[in-house]
Amino acid sequence: MSKRDVVLDIQNQEHDEESSIQKHVPTDEDCQTSLDQSLISKLDEIGKSIEESDSREQITKIQWIPRIMEKSKFGENYYIPRAMKIGPFRHYSEDKLKRKLAAQYIKNSGKTSNDLLVSIKNEIKTLSTCFHNQVLNYNHAHDDGTDSYNDWLGYLARMLLLDGCSILQFIYSRVWDKLKELQINNGQASLIEQDLFLMENQIPFRVLEILMDQLPIDGALTRTVLQHSIDIFIQMNLMTPENVLKGSYLDFYKKKHPVHLLDILRSGLLYTFDPTNNGRSSDRRSRDPSSNKELKREYFRNIQELKVAGIKLESSGTSCLGDVTFTSFGWFRARLKIPPLIVNDATGRKLWNLVAYEMCPENCNSDFGVTSYVSLLDSLIDSEEDVKELRSAHILRNHLGSDKEVANLFNEIGYNNVSGTDQAYHQVKQRIQSHFDSWWAISIAQFLQEYFKNPWTFIALLGAIAVLALTVTQTYFTINPPK
Repeated sequence: MSKRDVVLDIQNQEHDEESSIQKHVPTDEDCQTSLDQSLISKLDEIGKSIEESDSREQITKIQWIPRIMEKSKFGENYYIPRAMKIGPFRHYSEDKLKRKLAAQYIKNSGKTSNDLLVSIKNEIKTLSTCFHNQVLNYNHAHDDGTDSYNDWLGYLARMLLLDGCSILQFIYSRVWDKLKELQINNGQASLIEQDLFLMENQIPFRVLEILMDQLPIDGALTRTVLQHSIDIFIQMNLMTPENVLKGSYLDFYKKKHPVHLLDILRSGLLYTFDPTNNGRSSDRRSRDPSSNKELKREYFRNIQELKVAGIKLESSGTSCLGDVTFTSFGWFRARLKIPPLIVNDATGRKLWNLVAYEMCPENCNSDFGVTSYVSLLDSLIDSEEDVKELRSAHILRNHLGSDKEVANLFNEIGYNNVSGTDQAYHQVKQRIQSHFDSWWAISIAQFLQEYFKNPWTFIALLGAIAVLALTVTQTYFTINPPK
């Protein structure tokens, strides 16, 4: 090959390379097509995940508090644990209190620490799926087979063992008044008890079941004893007067596969024990707002307005927060029944966390039962006078302090409730509004309220009527004297 041919060959190769480079320079159209394909791929992937979730049972994962509530000025006092930190939220803590409780449980169980740890590790992959990925804050959201993933599972198993044992021992000791043996005073016990119902202080209830499964059939501490202890512990925290508590929640929460202790507390508050239905739950809340052909806007604002309209408040005498009913007795008399509630220093934290749990974005099956109850009371309470009326009707039992404090409590919790989360009592509110829309009902009720509120006003009314009648009679006979 001549020198000229070599030069031409090199020039041809350079020309081909330039042409190839020019062909692969992405244009605006190429970039747009790439973005379209990326979006389509993501949407297809989400579609497949939706189909998979529809084909299996929806499971609520343990997750963070909704940001709308976390950022509220009232929330920080309600969701941060004060005595015992549980689970992977924020900073995992192996404090002395938990180690002492866990050691006592292991001793009472008759098992070794390793036996219980192995039982947890046998289901650790399943247990890890009970947490939202953001909660675990680990970049291996799936099993990649690496040592780091296995190390992380081991860490999670040890954490769940310590927390699960300490929770079970505390519940057992609290219920059977054995906390003094562990040098835990009543004040500290009350704080721990409240901490166990914080949304960001939970572990899967399945962990407690695994640990209870390892207990012997006979002995001082058995699965049956602990199940009964949990049942009593939930009843102790239901915020419901003892005289309205009926039935047991053991079979109920076993069938429902609860997520955690807070989930069981919520179920207990919305559970109706019906002896005529073999003890099964019956729900009397109206859940279908579309069942009303005509939707009415609700203009009533507080209990004072209910009184003016002739609506009497009464306790439902039941422990289910869903048992809110409204009955009209004609034009000017009606009755609103509301389940009773004990208000103390723990009520605010429990209700706030229950509302947060129902408002979680992924808790799509929530019927907002507790949120609706809180919203109803928030709408009825504007001042301490409203709280006084609720106390007089035996609906609220104020163990907190002044009536003003109770009014502030419900107004604070209801402050962040999103519109549309209070529909459990929609039909009840519609019936109340229909009663308000009756002009005769309001007029007659106002007349009765004004002149029959005490004997003296009633006597004064009768005197005025008598004087008016005598005046009319005298005037008539003056104009028309008898012949």
